[in-house]
Amino acid sequence: MMVERLGEEDSSLYRPALEELRRLIRSSTTSMTSVPKPLKFLRPHYAKLKEIYEGMASGDNKHFCADVVSVLAMTMSGDRECLKYRLLGSQEELASWGHEYVRHLAGEVAKEWQEVDESDKNQQDTLLKLVNEIVPYNMGHNAEHEACDLLMEIERLDMLELYIDENAYSKVCLYLTSCVSYVPEPENSALLKCALNIFRKFSRYPEALRLALMLNDMELVENIFTSCKEIVTQKQMAYMLGRHGVFLELSEDVEDYEDLTEIMSNVQLNSNFLALAREVHLLSY
Repeated sequence: MMVERLGEEDSSLYRPALEELRRLIRSSTTSMTSVPKPLKFLRPHYAKLKEIYEGMASGDNKHFCADVVSVLAMTMSGDRECLKYRLLGSQEELASWGHEYVRHLAGEVAKEWQEVDESDKNQQDTLLKLVNEIVPYNMGHNAEHEACDLLMEIERLDMLELYIDENAYSKVCLYLTSCVSYVPEPENSALLKCALNIFRKFSRYPEALRLALMLNDMELVENIFTSCKEIVTQKQMAYMLGRHGVFLELSEDVEDYEDLTEIMSNVQLNSNFLALAREVHLLSY
């Protein structure tokens, strides 16, 4: 009945019909186990709704109709019409349509990005605007891995630092470093550098140092070591460097210079192990 109202000449019927369609779709998109009933019932009317959209006069109602068609395209279209009608719609908040819609839209954005000509800056900017809505949504809804996947697809991992916070950075960095083994050069180095920058942003120096050693960038290793001002953390990193056979030429003005040099040189390694064993009661006195 609501679809038929949209096809009538009386434009005053359009808004209430669209409002009711939106209400029914939104109220059922929380179901993650199957296609929501409103989307199933509207499948036969998908083509007609597209025709209705094309015949509508420009304005809010037409944008509203595009939003509804975009949501229906999740289950009906393989031609990226979900993205197409999203861009033609009212641009209302993505979260209002549910997680499955955002996930589907992210997939279409990634595919579209691969086919966009590099010289077409307008289209790239349009897609990036959408990405700037999707990534914060994913970060706030325990879908950090989906945000990472999208940014990896469009080669814009630098955007992660704009939206990451103290609650998400550990999961994001774990996911990025876990993906390193499955991507070729130079993507694997880009993943490590991105995770390293995030660790440094949140002052996680030992984790950043480990990634710098994986990158085999000695200048970066020294920079991370000297930028840390906590002597206990510096000693921890000195043990890591000693384990990897890396020795840094430190300035004698550095606090605890002798201790740090000894640790990196592995001079007291045996006695330190014995002292640790005594601390955890593994040796009898």
